[in-house]
Amino acid sequence: MNIPNDAPAIVISLTSSTPEAIWHQVLLGIEEEGIPWQWQQDDDADAVQRAWQAATRSPLLVGLACSADEIIVHFRNLPPASPLFRQAWGQDKDQLRQLGNNAARLVKGLPFKLSPKSHSHNPIKDREI
Repeated sequence: MNIPNDAPAIVISLTSSTPEAIWHQVLLGIEEEGIPWQWQQDDDADAVQRAWQAATRSPLLVGLACSADEIIVHFRNLPPASPLFRQAWGQDKDQLRQLGNNAARLVKGLPFKLSPKSHSHNPIKDREI
């Protein structure tokens, strides 16, 4: 739900070289959590810096940006060079949607959703006793 510039929302930094279509699954994940978002046009080449600047402009403290190969989620209270999440945008749809879910969950103060792939190996369960 793209909303007017004066309403509280996650800010997404969009460059002229980044097509809006690559954001589709991420935006669905944000909307599933019920958090509004808005586009903001930027021209800075450094995606991490743009994500942090977007977070500083967001009343919800969360900003996103995209480079040629990844999507970045930043939180205003983190150092500018240390984003919270970095995800290759060539990933499958579920992982990109989960990135959007987690950006929105950061706003809501809820635990992040973990990828099922991160649970595929349990070192305690796999250890012989």
